Amino acid sequence: MKTLHNTNMLKNFLFLVLKSVRHRPVRSWLTIFGIVIGIMLVVIILSLGNGIKNTIKGTLQAFGSDSIIILPGKESNPLLGVLGGQKFKEMDLMDLEQIEGVKFVVPMDFGMANVEYQGEKKAVLLHAANWKNYTQVLESLQGIKLEEGQWPEDEITSRAVLGYVTTRDLFQKKVAVGDEIIIKSKRFIVSGTMGRIGEQMIDSVVFISLDLFRELTGSRSGAASAFVRIEPGAPIDIIAKQIRYQLSQQEVVRDFTLLTPEKAGRLAGSVLSIVELILIVVALISLVVGAVGIMNTMYTSVLERTKQIGVMKAIGASSEAILSLFLIESGLIGLVGGILGIIFGVLSAYIISSIADSFGIRGLFSFASLDFFGFAVILIITFITGVISGALPARHAAKMEPAEALRYE
Repeated sequence: MKTLHNTNMLKNFLFLVLKSVRHRPVRSWLTIFGIVIGIMLVVIILSLGNGIKNTIKGTLQAFGSDSIIILPGKESNPLLGVLGGQKFKEMDLMDLEQIEGVKFVVPMDFGMANVEYQGEKKAVLLHAANWKNYTQVLESLQGIKLEEGQWPEDEITSRAVLGYVTTRDLFQKKVAVGDEIIIKSKRFIVSGTMGRIGEQMIDSVVFISLDLFRELTGSRSGAASAFVRIEPGAPIDIIAKQIRYQLSQQEVVRDFTLLTPEKAGRLAGSVLSIVELILIVVALISLVVGAVGIMNTMYTSVLERTKQIGVMKAIGASSEAILSLFLIESGLIGLVGGILGIIFGVLSAYIISSIADSFGIRGLFSFASLDFFGFAVILIITFITGVISGALPARHAAKMEPAEALRYE
């Protein structure tokens, strides 16, 4: 009988809670929305985190386990040095080939330029290197193959190779092998076009020789970065130390970074961890703001229902029953916010993944990799957050005297 009584009482509580929410829908949904924002961010992190890590890992593995990338700038932020325009002397980089275990060094440079095709101009990233060794880097280390045409055979003939996106999507008409493009008023013949790589930067560039790049830009002998290929089986860590020592003797670029596959993986993981931490902090702040919103809503609800509370107490409702009523209401607000946050978070992650996929970045999201245990923990946390937020207003309602409550206007 006691169990049946408790069940009926819970049903009555839920009926009153739903009636209260329907009575003030705008305020209730705005309160729930505060919870939804924070939970959405957490769910997006859970849904995309593994995909982002796997994508970064796959991109790094494409460079091979026997390669080192040299960049200007401090190790804490190597991209700042690249964007800052620092350049090595080409001779300093080529001298690294004298180190035992180094197979070859490919100095590289890049820059934005206007590319014209059939009267249509677009800003495109130019990627420049000497063809002889760079074609080996592209094909053997990154698995890049030409879809049509061939690699240029010398450094002085005005020929270019176009990435997959540049060929098909950049201009209104598809660029074909043998077509002419104009880069900074200089005419180039398209020697080859690449297949889709799935990496946006490579898919969207125009490759030209380093000599022609310098002619176009007016630079003389600098290189923004370099790719070092190691002999198979050579100790990459020892060679990296020798490269570091030798480059420390040059005076042009004082701060530089050597990215081995292991170090690049750690750096990418650290950056991703920082991003995740920032998003989690934002999510927690949003959750706290949502909790304050629940508390404010519950206090307002108590004031609006003061006379109702008086009637309930007058007909025999205990203080514990009143307390439970408001705690259930605040807990349900948190729970609904959690459910909607999970739904919108998963949908947002799917949309983000679809957008990334259209840019060639695949595998960020998978329904099979969703963390349902994590979602269950989120729902428990949001319910508890709602209950805690409603504790003080519920306690205030439970302590009301029936006579005073009935006289309240």
